[in-house]
Amino acid sequence: MKTITTGAFMRRFIRQRLRRFGLDVRRAGPGRSPDLADFLDSRQVDVVLDVGANRGQFGRELRDRGYRGEIVSFEPIESVFGDLKAVAERDGNWQAHHLALGATAGRALLNVSRDSVFSSVLDQLPAAQRFSAAATVARQEEVAVVRLDDLFAPFRSRTVFLKIDTQGYERPILDGAREVLSQVVGVQLELPLVHLYKKTWSLSDALVYMGDAGFVLAQLTPVNCLREDPVSAIEINGVFRRRNADE
Repeated sequence: MKTITTGAFMRRFIRQRLRRFGLDVRRAGPGRSPDLADFLDSRQVDVVLDVGANRGQFGRELRDRGYRGEIVSFEPIESVFGDLKAVAERDGNWQAHHLALGATAGRALLNVSRDSVFSSVLDQLPAAQRFSAAATVARQEEVAVVRLDDLFAPFRSRTVFLKIDTQGYERPILDGAREVLSQVVGVQLELPLVHLYKKTWSLSDALVYMGDAGFVLAQLTPVNCLREDPVSAIEINGVFRRRNADE
């Protein structure tokens, strides 16, 4: 059981009160690395496109970190989407769309895992179930697929950040988002160090792809680690910024 000290309780209480007024408190100065909230604030982002939203975990984390702009989430799993929609409706500045995204519009079969966070259009490798038995595929679900470029028109005049977390299916989504990539100020991708799904790109592939699109890495954060080697990451979140003209 986690013990909360009086000081920690008071800091949490103060942060919650300040957030009612659209304010957030984060540690500054030496010893603190910039995070995604700092990146969004530095670019004055007012729309986050949240691809692979699941039940809204990423969006809720953004709210906890002080982001108050619009969130537009995409989630294809029907049973999961209901939870996401309820979270979005309570928020008031959050859209939820029951869609998968890809390189072309159409239909796709989604492998839905026992724990829905492992679900993917791609087939799993044995490493996925070695990492977690909850990754075991429970069923397949046919889902509607659209190109992100075909949905982007309402956001062309906005300051947009794109996040994609789709269990190895990031590259096809980017292939259907060429216009989006030319407009957004930053992108977060979940990137593999150990491959859990078939036909995924490598970290080096992703760096080259994003470099060709005009982006360079700004931040890296470990996501999951090996069970047998908990100091070694399996996946990382990479935040990419637009390359400066003199770089």
